[in-house]
Amino acid sequence: MNVQLRASSVKVILPFLSLMSGVITLSGDARAAESALQVIYGAKGIEKLSFNGVVLQDLSSNPAGAFHIWHMKVTDQSGNVLHGSQYDWGENNNGKSWDIASHTWVYRFNWGSISLQYVQSGNTLNMNVTARNLADSKIIFDGAAIYPLVLQFPSLPRNFKDPSYQQLAFNTSAPSVTLADYGQGEVAAVYPSAAKPLYSGFAPAEPKGAYTTIISGTSLDGMPTFFPRNDRPLGAGQTDTYTVSLRFARAGTPLSELAADAYSNWARTWPPSLNWSDRRIIGTVYLASSPSGNPSVAAGYPNNPRRYFNDGNAEDFDVESPSGLTKFQHRVLRQAAANVENLKHLNAQGAITWDIEGEQYPQSTSYVCEPDAIAQESPEMESVVTDRSSPYHGMKLDDAYFKIMRDAGFRVGVCVRPQHFDKHADGSASQVQLPDDKVGAELIRKMTYAHGRWGTTLFYIDSTVDANGAPLAASIIQQVAAAFPDSLLIPEESTAKYYAYTAPFATFIFHGDLGTPPDVRRYYPNAFSANLINDVDSSKLAYYRSKLIESISKGDLLLVHADYWQANNAAVLRMYQEAKRTANNTRELGKNK
Repeated sequence: MNVQLRASSVKVILPFLSLMSGVITLSGDARAAESALQVIYGAKGIEKLSFNGVVLQDLSSNPAGAFHIWHMKVTDQSGNVLHGSQYDWGENNNGKSWDIASHTWVYRFNWGSISLQYVQSGNTLNMNVTARNLADSKIIFDGAAIYPLVLQFPSLPRNFKDPSYQQLAFNTSAPSVTLADYGQGEVAAVYPSAAKPLYSGFAPAEPKGAYTTIISGTSLDGMPTFFPRNDRPLGAGQTDTYTVSLRFARAGTPLSELAADAYSNWARTWPPSLNWSDRRIIGTVYLASSPSGNPSVAAGYPNNPRRYFNDGNAEDFDVESPSGLTKFQHRVLRQAAANVENLKHLNAQGAITWDIEGEQYPQSTSYVCEPDAIAQESPEMESVVTDRSSPYHGMKLDDAYFKIMRDAGFRVGVCVRPQHFDKHADGSASQVQLPDDKVGAELIRKMTYAHGRWGTTLFYIDSTVDANGAPLAASIIQQVAAAFPDSLLIPEESTAKYYAYTAPFATFIFHGDLGTPPDVRRYYPNAFSANLINDVDSSKLAYYRSKLIESISKGDLLLVHADYWQANNAAVLRMYQEAKRTANNTRELGKNK
């Protein structure tokens, strides 16, 4: 899986010496000579590269596409970034050399060296990198951005949505496989190892339409703040070696063929631990509605501060009075009973209540998602049921609400957040972003409370992002999932690695998501998503019906309204029935083979 990045300051620069005439050799490997990939070497490295007759690299027409090393990162032994000397830029060095016989570039620095060797094997061009940090260097080498060659595609690759975007893999959130399908062929940049971080892929270059290949052990210039910042530290006296390959193939060749080693290595290094066989519908329940306005300023109704049922009519109920509170309790218990009836009709496994604490504040503070603070944030939901005729008389209202659904055989769930809900003395509130090392404990505390008190085993994790807007490190989610092996976690934002531990949230209603990305199932065959349908336009639902049926048949589940019978619910039920028939037919066909 690759991630797209808008290019800003990353450029292909530093023209080299003019080409030396007459110094041209073909790759010496006989197998390479017979392959569709043809590589010609000369005085400046790769002078020309073609695949199936299509020229993709030609230094005679684009001399700026020659090999070079750009930004580097070096720190002292205490981790302080060093500048100047030969620490910042690869082209500031003690000398560089190209060995045409071994097809190797070597850059020498006062602290060590970086070399890259091109080795062709059939239609694969391996780029073997070796970084050496001298024993007496007194520095830590964190990585360098290496630009091995520039590819001039005949047209914008089909999977590149914008010519100004970088196409990057990080190797921390998914296997490092980045595909460029340019119509007349395709090439995948692959880093097969899953053990250590490395940036690889393609970045826009000059002239327009060209892309430089990228190999970097440290973060690239111009990356947005929400991209991960990784280094590949190399201490004094240490050597690091790794290989990134360009794998060329005819257009349409499956990535499972081009990058099977990367996918298998990833699955072995980060094996899935989620075991959740129930893929039936999960209902969504919203007890309140958020107001508009300043996210930190409360905007509830006088009779109904938490805006339950979006009801501002004091005649219906007023939680500030005993009789009004009793009416409110009746309303909540009726809603629980209605949830049960809808869940039965949906043949659902359970329901998640997004806002058990109500929605007193506008987005993005609206979902409190802090169940262990419900007594402080929603005292009316913590009130004791006063109706003596009720079977739940004497119980707290929230306990009775969840019990009604559990007693009917359904799983129950709540929303939690990695942020901490903070209500201030002046009545304002905010969701406070916590340091990464505090997030796991925050989530586990909230979930432990709900799991122990209400028996919740479904958890929607809202706003799973760090302070920079990037998805939380998968290690945090792994830690939380391990603490609740009987529960299903549905994180709002995710990376591919999350599929090992959770069922990531997808939104057909908002983003047109159609389920788990196909590449994820190449290394996690049983991965699945939880896709929100709810009240999407019925014509859109009908248009994508076959795609959604296919998604269900492959194991994805859908989220639909259980708080009321929405018009789409019947259509979703029919899709599940069709997906079941499709799966049964597939199994029958398998028996007959």
